[in-house]
Amino acid sequence: MFLSIPAGDEVLAPTGYEIFATTLALISICLFIWALVLLARKAVTLTKRETILWLLLVVFVPLVGPAAWLIAGGRYRGKPAVR
Repeated sequence: MFLSIPAGDEVLAPTGYEIFATTLALISICLFIWALVLLARKAVTLTKRETILWLLLVVFVPLVGPAAWLIAGGRYRGKPAVR
């Protein structure tokens, strides 16, 4: 018997909490990357101070920072873009 399956509680299967935590982590990473990309695109229309403040919020406040940028930052006007 080269390969044996453990019996009872020894089976290595993810629990509900592990699945929830992994899903939450993946969502958080996706929101973080998406918010950074949108912030980089919109940085031209923001002042340096606003850009730095939004960047700090997105980077250091997980889930809430990127969500705040995606909700409020998209509608945030800032200074008009110079073309």
